[in-house]
Amino acid sequence: MKKISRLTTVMALVALMCVPAKAHDDDLRHEVAISYGALPNSIWIDAITDVIPAAAGQQTDKNKWFGSLGVEYFYHTSPLLGLGAVATTSFSSEDVILNNKLTYYRTKTYVSLMPAVKLNWLRKNHWGLYSKVALGAIYARFADKDYDDKGVKGSKVDAVSAWDFNWQVSLIGFEAGSERIRAFTELGIGEQGVALGGIRCKF
Repeated sequence: MKKISRLTTVMALVALMCVPAKAHDDDLRHEVAISYGALPNSIWIDAITDVIPAAAGQQTDKNKWFGSLGVEYFYHTSPLLGLGAVATTSFSSEDVILNNKLTYYRTKTYVSLMPAVKLNWLRKNHWGLYSKVALGAIYARFADKDYDDKGVKGSKVDAVSAWDFNWQVSLIGFEAGSERIRAFTELGIGEQGVALGGIRCKF
């Protein structure tokens, strides 16, 4: 609940940044947005990478996932085309059980940065439709804390990290609001999520 509350506060601040002076839509070339998405690539990665350990007798319990929090910026070279970048973060946690014994508390953190292209293929005064493609890199960090015999977490952390390729393809996005501030939702696949929503500001 605290994370959702913080996300709402950030979205409100983004909206307040865009309140000043009215400008024509063609003059608003800069765009910033914040979003929250469900089922990002990192969750699918978690599911796939857990299959082999499960087959070897490793089980997980108390799995928790926080979807993808995204921030993006675009510069509109024309009313049709925007060039920019998307940054995301997501994480999950789980208990790891080996040989029927609670052994580790594991956290998985993902951070990505992806250059992106946005195509505004239908533009109206108060709403629009668009598509978006982003390709880039993701940093993953897995950290384990031991459990003692009484089920208490230790202080020592063993961590591994790696870089990999990642993407976001939003097949269709819908936005609505004023010329400066619009709420939006997208459907697609990638590190921002299968379904995501947020608020954007143009200036």
